[in-house]
Amino acid sequence: MIKSIENKKQTWKTIFLFLGLVIALTSPFHYAIVNLYPSRIYVGAIMWCPAIAAFITLKIKGRKISSLNWNWGNWRYIRWSYFIPALYGIITYVLIWIFGFGNLANEEAITEWGKELGLFGIGTLSPTSITIIAIIF
Repeated sequence: MIKSIENKKQTWKTIFLFLGLVIALTSPFHYAIVNLYPSRIYVGAIMWCPAIAAFITLKIKGRKISSLNWNWGNWRYIRWSYFIPALYGIITYVLIWIFGFGNLANEEAITEWGKELGLFGIGTLSPTSITIIAIIF
């Protein structure tokens, strides 16, 4: 019983260490997103912060990276994790278009998105191609 309580305390200490590291690592990027322009370039850095915090936490706690559970899990849930957000997006956009709250983007907006995604340089893509590539991304 005493060992179980000590394990819980160590687990909570590890969780709070990880959360503190995530906050410390992401804070400069959140500041940059709010106060600097262009702000989109900092989003990618924020996405890496939880992984970096996890590796630092492992190092501080003296654990090996191989102690993490690196398997894929059940493929049924992996498939659902792709389809459910796509279904939410499809339902949302269809409702927006049906009720007239928005419309399809024009060619200039789609071309601008393509430039933001870095899809130019090899050749000029059609708005349809840009849209398909953006959906895949």
